[in-house]
Amino acid sequence: MKRLALLLLAAAPLAAAAATFRVDDSATLPSEANTPMQWRSLAPNRVAGNAVDGTSVFTVRLNTAPWLNKSGRIYMALAEQPIGTVTAEWSTQGRLLPGSLVSGNRTLVYSGPIRTPLLEDTIALRISADGRRLVSPQRLQFYFEIDVD
Repeated sequence: MKRLALLLLAAAPLAAAAATFRVDDSATLPSEANTPMQWRSLAPNRVAGNAVDGTSVFTVRLNTAPWLNKSGRIYMALAEQPIGTVTAEWSTQGRLLPGSLVSGNRTLVYSGPIRTPLLEDTIALRISADGRRLVSPQRLQFYFEIDVD
């Protein structure tokens, strides 16, 4: 028991070393204001599903100045949505990692040293949702977080 307590105390400073912060992405520019959604199948049904898809391209500009010359991991996140599960998949120009995300989660898009005050990339995003629950326009607010070492 004493040995376990000592190990836990020794690990405490390591856990406290990493911190999560919201990254300012206010300079991010979408290619269009709205993303039109289309039924994945011409006749949605039990077999084909009720998914709707939309695509959008935007230029991500992340203000990384507060963490300049530090090392960290940057994540793209999307909060849980009132319309249920929303999935997103994206490709990039290479500065950020391509990936996928389900609402309520976050996914790694960058890992390593922060060498510039602005991290910029173009993302081609594909969004999918349940069309039965999408009865009015929805505002999806993706955001970015950084875990600093």
